[in-house]
Amino acid sequence: MSRHQTVLVTAATGRQGGATARALLAEGSTSVRVLVRNPEVPNARALAAAGAEVVVGDLDDLASLRAACAGA
Repeated sequence: MSRHQTVLVTAATGRQGGATARALLAEGSTSVRVLVRNPEVPNARALAAAGAEVVVGDLDDLASLRAACAGA
């Protein structure tokens, strides 16, 4: 029995994080959650439109990281 996994991608609006998130979304076997500081920027909106779950947070904010990781 397989379990559908969720992958959290940090720095998702940047070059490497964005490429990782897009590749995972294209592959389609996992749910993709992306950590962004501003969900209104074009890169974050594009990831949401592609099927990513967008969560707001910052690597310097432990509470936001815990929330983003919940269930991932």
